[in-house]
This record gives sequence, structure tokens and C-alpha cells, in this order.
Amino acid sequence: MKLSDNLGAIFLGVWLALTGLVSLLNLYIPILANLLPLMALVSGILILLGSPKFSKSLGFILLGVWLVLKGLSPFLYIRIPYWGVFIDLLAVAAGILVLIKR
Repeated sequence: MKLSDNLGAIFLGVWLALTGLVSLLNLYIPILANLLPLMALVSGILILLGSPKFSKSLGFILLGVWLVLKGLSPFLYIRIPYWGVFIDLLAVAAGILVLIKR
């Protein structure tokens, strides 16, 4: 398996680790305020365009869509009612489908 096949998973892993550390350690690093959403956006796009293993799984497709929307959220200055609820429900659905491997 080539590195390009795993690039989405690598970006996702780094994003998850950094997001967790920032939250657990209650850190505020100004560059991460823009970097973390961009990493989520890139990993979502790479997952959606990446490996056939991911593209055939509805769970990973929803995960990719969630990452793209989560990454774009801080940069969109449009108020959409219940946006947070929609994003959270999409995350739950993606998580369940990834766990049951559909």
C-alpha cells in the first residue's frame, strides 16, 4: 500500500491527536485555531478522494463529509439554524457506520 493511499488516515490521525491534546491540556496556540480546521478539511477531502477501501464504506464517506464540514465551519460566516446539531448527528452516524464497517 502506497503512502498516498493512507494520506487521509495520516492527516486524520494527526488532527485527532492535536485536537485531543489541545483540549486536554487546555492550550491556546493561535496558529492552531486556523491549522486544525484546515487539517480537518484536508483529511476529509483526502478520505473522500483516497483509497478504494475508504470510498466503498458509507461510514468513511460520512466521516469525510463531516471532516470537510467541520473544517469549513470556522471560516463560514453564515448562520445556519441547528448547524451544530446537524454536524453532531452526522458525526454519530459516521461513527456508528465505521464501527459496524458498512
